[in-house]
Amino acid sequence: MKAIRIATLVLLCAPIGAAQSQIPVLRDSIGRDDRNFSFYSRGPYRAAVPRPESLLGYNVGELNTQFAQQERVLLAIADAARDRVAIETIGLTNERRTMRLFIVSAPENISRLESIRADLDRLADPRGLSQADAAALIERTPAVVWINESVHGNEAPGFENAMQTLYQLAASEEPATLSALRNTLVILNPSTNPDGHERFAVWYNSIHMGAPEGFALEHGEPWSIQGRFNHYRFDMNRDVMTTTQIEVQNLVRAMNRWHPMVAIDQHGQTTNYFFPPTAEPLNPNLGADFEKWMEIYGRGNAAAFDRYGWMYYSRDVFDFYGPFYWDSWPSLTGAIGMTYETDCGGWKGILWRRDDGSLCSSRDGIAKHFVTSIATIETTGARRAERVADWHEFRRSAVNAGRTGSMKRVVLLPGSDPARAAELAATLLRSGIEVRLASQPFSSSRAHAYRDDSRGARRFEAGSYFIDLAQPQGRAAKAVLEPAPALDSEFARAQIEKLGRNLRRGENVPGEGYEFYDVTAWSLPVTFGVEAYWTEDAQPVSGELLTLPVEPTPPSTPHTPANPPVQRLPVSIPGGISGQQRATAAYVFSPERSGAVRLAYQLLADGYRVGVSSPPIDAGGRRWPRGTYVVRVARNDSSLHSRIARLAAEYNVEVMGVGTAFAESGQFGIGSEPVQDLPAPRVALVGDEGISQTSYGAIWWTLEHRYGVRFTPVAARWLAGGDLSQFNVIIIPSGSSGALGRLVGSGGVERLKAWLRNGGTLVTMGGSTSWAASSSVDLTSARAVGADADSTKRDTTGIPGAAADTTDEDDEEEGREAEEDLLAVTSPLASNATPVGLPGSHFDVVLDRTHWLTQGYEQPRLTVMMEGSTFLKLSRRGANVAVFPAQGRLYRAGFIWPANTERLLRNTAYVIEEPIGGGHLVAFAGEPWFRGWWRALDKLVMNAIVLGPGY
Repeated sequence: MKAIRIATLVLLCAPIGAAQSQIPVLRDSIGRDDRNFSFYSRGPYRAAVPRPESLLGYNVGELNTQFAQQERVLLAIADAARDRVAIETIGLTNERRTMRLFIVSAPENISRLESIRADLDRLADPRGLSQADAAALIERTPAVVWINESVHGNEAPGFENAMQTLYQLAASEEPATLSALRNTLVILNPSTNPDGHERFAVWYNSIHMGAPEGFALEHGEPWSIQGRFNHYRFDMNRDVMTTTQIEVQNLVRAMNRWHPMVAIDQHGQTTNYFFPPTAEPLNPNLGADFEKWMEIYGRGNAAAFDRYGWMYYSRDVFDFYGPFYWDSWPSLTGAIGMTYETDCGGWKGILWRRDDGSLCSSRDGIAKHFVTSIATIETTGARRAERVADWHEFRRSAVNAGRTGSMKRVVLLPGSDPARAAELAATLLRSGIEVRLASQPFSSSRAHAYRDDSRGARRFEAGSYFIDLAQPQGRAAKAVLEPAPALDSEFARAQIEKLGRNLRRGENVPGEGYEFYDVTAWSLPVTFGVEAYWTEDAQPVSGELLTLPVEPTPPSTPHTPANPPVQRLPVSIPGGISGQQRATAAYVFSPERSGAVRLAYQLLADGYRVGVSSPPIDAGGRRWPRGTYVVRVARNDSSLHSRIARLAAEYNVEVMGVGTAFAESGQFGIGSEPVQDLPAPRVALVGDEGISQTSYGAIWWTLEHRYGVRFTPVAARWLAGGDLSQFNVIIIPSGSSGALGRLVGSGGVERLKAWLRNGGTLVTMGGSTSWAASSSVDLTSARAVGADADSTKRDTTGIPGAAADTTDEDDEEEGREAEEDLLAVTSPLASNATPVGLPGSHFDVVLDRTHWLTQGYEQPRLTVMMEGSTFLKLSRRGANVAVFPAQGRLYRAGFIWPANTERLLRNTAYVIEEPIGGGHLVAFAGEPWFRGWWRALDKLVMNAIVLGPGY
C-alpha cells in the first residue's frame, strides 16, 4: 500500500507449549473470507499445464514463496502453454535477480506479437495518423492490461497471486477466460521488488508460527529486513516519476514498449480491500474519461466481490494527486491506472486476527487479488474497442492540449553545471517524454522563469533543451514539469475547515483526520536545480530529438559499491584536461559542476593531496571562483597525471593544468595561504532502529551511485559506545527524535560533542536535526519554533492548506480571494505559535555566499522542500547558511496553511553550521536528498562531507 503500516515488534517469546497450542488456529476457518473460495473453480483446465502447488510442494498461501521458487513455477507454466504465453526479459535488480514479463493472450494474438506491438506504436503517436487508419488499428488491436505485483516486497499476496493468475490464463478452457484472452494482451509483472520481497520472505519463513496476534514476532520485521523497500531502501511506488532505481527503469522502459491501456498495481494491507474509484484529490492533468473508467472498473470489481460477500471500500484514503505512483504515472500516459489494496497476508503474516476476532489469512489476500486481476481483465475484454479508442483519444488530446494550453514549452538551460541539466533530460527521456536539443538560438515573447517568476521576452541559445508539450506524453510531461500543480479549491477548503474545528477542540478530544496523502510539490526543474522557463508560445525550432544510449542487459560489468554505474546521458558533456596536458605546477578545477566535488573526493580517497581555496584565485591566466580545487603536482606522485585525466573525463569536469604558481592579477594564486589542504573523508552513515529507511536509502544510493563515496554503516546505538575516532564525518539521516534520544542517550551525546571538538563533522537531516536542536542534546543553539509555546495546543502536524496555481493571472486573483476567505475560517491560526505540519511544499532560502558550505553556488537563492512541523529558529552560536527570507518571496509551490506557515517559517534556518571546538555540526532542517529526487542541494551536502573535515 502507498502508506506504510508496520506492526509493533514486541520482543516476547511464548513458551514452546504455548506456541504449539496455537498451531490448530491455522486450520480454523471461522471468519476467514477464503473458506469457500477455490482458485480452480473456473475450468476446465489443460492437464499439460502444471499447477503451482505441484511444483512448490505446498498450496499458495501456506508459506511466503521465495523468488527462485516463483521463477520456477512461472517458467514451467509458460513453457507448457507456449501458445498463450510469451516471456520477455527486461533486466536485473540491484541484487542481480532477473526481471521478466509474462505476456498472455489468445494463440492468434501471441502468434502476431510483433505486429501488435507495431500497431500499438502507431496508435500511441496520433500525429500523422488519419482517422481511418486509427479506426482500422483500433478494430484489430487487443487492449493491453498491465499487472504489477508487490512493489512493496512485504505486501506479498500480489507476488503469490502472480502464479495463480498466470495459471488461470494459461490453462483454463473456460469460455469467459478464452473470450477475455482474445480481446486483451495481459502483461504480468510477477514481482516489482524481488530484492525486498526476498528479504521479507526468507525472514518470515524462518520465524513464523502462524500466530495471529498483532504483537507476535512474525508481524514485526527488523529494520534491516523491512521488505517494503528495494535494495537501496527506496520506496519504488514513489520513484516512477524520476526512475532513479534500476527496477523502475526496467519496468518503465517496458511500459513505453508495450503501451498499457489499463495498469493495476496490487498492494496490501488495509482493513478491508480497496479498489477505485479513488479518493480526492486528483491530478489536474488526467484525461476527461478517467473518472468514467474508474467507475466502470470499480463496478466490475464490486460485482466480483459481491459474489463472495467480501467487504471492500472505494473513494477513501488513496488519492490520485502525485504523478510518481504506479497508478498515477500510467494514467498520465493514457492508461487507467489503479491501486488495489488487499487486507490480508504480507506483513500481517500467514494469519492475522482482526479487531472483531475473525481471522484473516494470507490465502484470503491472495484470493482477493486473484479475483480483481481476473475481473479487470474481463471488464477490459468486454469493452475492448472502447478502451483502446479512449486510450488513443487521450494521447491525441494530449497533443492538442499542448498546442492550445497556456503552458506550451519548457526550456532547460545547461548553465554552469551542464551534466545536471543533461541528467534531467535523461530522466524525462526514460519516461518516454520527447526532449530536443536546440541547434540554433530561439526566442519566446512570453517566457516565465522558474527561479524568480519573472516573465517577458527571452532569447535561448543553441544547446538549450526544449520540451514541447504538444506530444503524446504531453500530459505526463506537464505533470512533472509545471512549477506548481493545481488543487481543487473545495477539497482544500474542507481540509482547512477540519483544522479550524480541531483547533477549537480540547486536547483530550480526538481530532479529525486530513486527507492529503503525500508531498504536494514535485516540479523536476526545481528539484534538479536547473535553470528553466516555461513559455506561452512555441515557435518552430530546429533541434535534435534526443535518445539515450542503451546499456547491455545484463550489464557487461556488474555494478558494485566499488564500481557504480556510469550515468547514461543523451549528450556529450565536455570534461578533461585543458592548458598544460601534463601540468608542472598544479591542476585546478572549479566547484560549480557537481562532478567537481566527486573528483575531489575520489582523488582524496585514492591518496592524492588536494587543496581548496576560500577566496577567488588567479591561475592559468583566468579568474577562478571561491571553492576552487587545487591539486599540486609536486605534492603528489607521478600517477596523478593519468588518474586526474581519466577521472575528469569520466565525471565531466573541466580541469586546467597550470605551469606556474604566479598570480598575474589579483591577490591570491594557487600557492597562497587561503588554499587549504583537505584530509580524506572517512564517513560513517547511521542506520538501523530510529532512522528513516527512505532517508537512509536516499543517502546511501546518492553517495554510492552519484558520488562514489564509500562509507561504513553503523547503528544509532553505536554512537553511544563505538570508537568515533575512526571517522571524521558522521551522517545521521532523518529519523525519530525520541528514538535517537533513547538509543544515543546522554552519554552518547557527550561522546559526540568530544568527537566534534576534536575535529569531527556531524551532518544531521530532518528528524535527526530536531533531535540535535533539542535542549537536552544542545548540539546547536537553534531551537524549534514553538518549542516554548503553550503545550496544551493540539498537535496539527501533517496536512497543508491551499495555494493557487500560479500559471495564470486570473487564477492568482481567485487564489488570493480564496485565501482571504479561508483566513476567516481559520482565524485561530493567526495567534497559534506552533507550525502546522506540511506534507511537502516548496520555499525559497537565501544563501550566505561567503560560507564554505555554499562554494559552487553563485545564485543568491535556492528552492527547498519542507515537510512536517519543525521550523528552526536561527542559531545564536553558529552560521545560518541558508535562511528562509524575512521579507519578499518565500512560498514557491505546494500547499500552506493560511496565517501560519509563512508567518512562522520566515527568518528561520534551513541549513546551520555550528562550530563545536575544532569540528562542526551541519544541520539541515529537511531532507536535502529527499527520495533521490532532490539534486539542487547536492553540493551543500557534499561540501559538508569533503570540506568539513578540513575547515
